[in-house]
Amino acid sequence: MIKTFTILFVLLFATGLIAQENHKDWREGKLTWNDFAKRENSQNVSELIYFLGYNTVKQKYGDTTVFRIEADCYMDKNLSWVNPAYMTEQILRYNQVIFDIVEVYRRRLQFELDRGKSIYEIGDKFNAISVACNNAINEFSSDSNGGQDLNSITFWEQKNSTKLQSLPDSAIPEFKTSRFGYAVHAGLGGGFFTGSLGEHFSPSFNFMYGFDLAYKRSILHFNGTLAGDNVRKDYISDKSWYDGQRTSIAMLDASYGYVLIDNKKIKLSPFVGFGITEFSEAHKDEEERLSMVDNHMVFGVNTDFKINTKIQLTPTPFWGAREKVVTSIRARLYVARPNYYEDLQGYSVNLTIGLCGFGNIIKLK
Repeated sequence: MIKTFTILFVLLFATGLIAQENHKDWREGKLTWNDFAKRENSQNVSELIYFLGYNTVKQKYGDTTVFRIEADCYMDKNLSWVNPAYMTEQILRYNQVIFDIVEVYRRRLQFELDRGKSIYEIGDKFNAISVACNNAINEFSSDSNGGQDLNSITFWEQKNSTKLQSLPDSAIPEFKTSRFGYAVHAGLGGGFFTGSLGEHFSPSFNFMYGFDLAYKRSILHFNGTLAGDNVRKDYISDKSWYDGQRTSIAMLDASYGYVLIDNKKIKLSPFVGFGITEFSEAHKDEEERLSMVDNHMVFGVNTDFKINTKIQLTPTPFWGAREKVVTSIRARLYVARPNYYEDLQGYSVNLTIGLCGFGNIIKLK
């Protein structure tokens, strides 16, 4: 009573698999004879048809999105069959052992896919795993004499159970986050001036952009702000500004921040540093442009409201890195104190709301 079986390996490069009723995933539970078609005229006992491959997927776990190459296997219930004369518990266990062997190698393939140093290794890893799986099934078929040796079936059941316990089917593999981080952000908002600056210049509309470099809880911020406002009151001096005149404001700053709060929902980091603020007359030639520049301190606080986490388990094509990126809505409150003249100075108070993406390189354990 020698059973023959077919092993089909399919490489799946599409962006996702369409769930079909004739597919049975190993996670759905033990095989039953309802998973097999019936072939009454066959001289053989049964045949389990399965597919083993991999696919690029995007998986959602709450507010976390994982991009990875996922190992996949399933049984094809339409193509798998049994001769009704041999629908015994022993032959069903025999087929289950084959399915368990495939699941063992699917998990091994997943482990290798998650930890590969380059996407160009994928094909070789898959070929090695598929050959090993084929050899294991052939060995089991020979040992059990095609399902006739119950002791062999029991031995392989226990063997597979031990292997499956040592290869947990984790949703997201454990990883270690690098101490170094980086971020880019941009936002829109407004600002106003106090003191004599506020008497002569109206509130501004701001566009702010920048990037961060972080180590543990320390952050270096590098930011730029472009803004526009109007002169609301004449200022007469060696550089005169007149009521209604349109002005442009440019501000560059570098600051040091420290993360005081960092949990699943919010990240709070006050900062202090130095900046340059320039007022200039809008829409004028460079040679004729009226402008004034001042160096000053800047301080404030960033509040990041986290909205999504993305984990990239697929190594990048060029440098093979894996990355964790937290996307947040950033509220940035920053204050400067330009001092252009004794009678033209005051605080510049600004608030912008925008998007921030903060990334860390990750290493799988």
